[in-house]
Amino acid sequence: MRLRGVLAVAFTVALVMSAVPAEASVAIRTVVAYNPAAGEFPEGLAVDKRGNIYTSLVEPAGEIRVLRPNGAQAVIAHFPVSGFGPLGLAVDPPGNLFVAVASFDPGTEGVYRVHADGTSTRLPGTGSILFPNGIALDKQGTIYATDSISGAVWRIPRGGSAAIWAQSPLLQGNGAAGLGFPLGANGIALRHGRVIVSNTEGGSLVRIPVERDGSAGTPAVIAQGPNLFGADGVALSVHGNIYVAVNSQSTLLCVDPGGSITTLATSADGLENPASPAFGTGMGERKTLFLTNFAVFAASPNPALLAASVGEPGQPLP
Repeated sequence: MRLRGVLAVAFTVALVMSAVPAEASVAIRTVVAYNPAAGEFPEGLAVDKRGNIYTSLVEPAGEIRVLRPNGAQAVIAHFPVSGFGPLGLAVDPPGNLFVAVASFDPGTEGVYRVHADGTSTRLPGTGSILFPNGIALDKQGTIYATDSISGAVWRIPRGGSAAIWAQSPLLQGNGAAGLGFPLGANGIALRHGRVIVSNTEGGSLVRIPVERDGSAGTPAVIAQGPNLFGADGVALSVHGNIYVAVNSQSTLLCVDPGGSITTLATSADGLENPASPAFGTGMGERKTLFLTNFAVFAASPNPALLAASVGEPGQPLP
């Protein structure tokens, strides 16, 4: 069975049981529409300092695409692997693109650096990550990657090898999504010496301090509840608000630093399994939140790159 069919069946019960109706407060617009008949389902998202917007298209497309500020689009890399394929994306200060690839095959899964010619190199040690999903970078170029199956965050120092940085019951899944494996730690972002992680099946956001020696401090829950079940990617504003794409419920949430949750948009606004949010960086786009409409579970899918004006800028890129 194709990936889309497996996931659609697995999430049906969770979607029905967990949906929380809410009134939308932001308008959603389509920036790029993808072709579901061609297997184009966007999952990961990253924006660099020049305003280039990168999206990952999962299996069967297995591509990384870029949308330039002038509107031009291009395929810049291919990952023809089984399983999910390319998921989370991140860009470092010099503009290098990194991709988390989930294939369930130690020979191909891991975190990759994409080169200018479209080739890619897997970073040392990342083949041991059971389910590479979200990735984020700090100012030194250190990569933090979530492992959704292990309930862990891996750390990959610049020029070094990957190792488990944090592992906790707060990051573990419980199988509630019915995928046949736990789906815990997922989206990830960094702010002021803290790592923010979403737990998909745990329905929570978790904060992990980065200690002075680089080790992980004690994880703590920022927010938790049924409206966070299915939480996927996260993005942070300059004020510390956390924007969460809730995949299985087709909602966009905003969680303030105190843990209060506001629903900004729902399926009624065109959201279909949103996966990854990222703030714009181009002229006039700093208060724009871009969002991948994964749409893989929808009966009549409309996969797309979406955008919404949220009234505040994203935190500056490292």
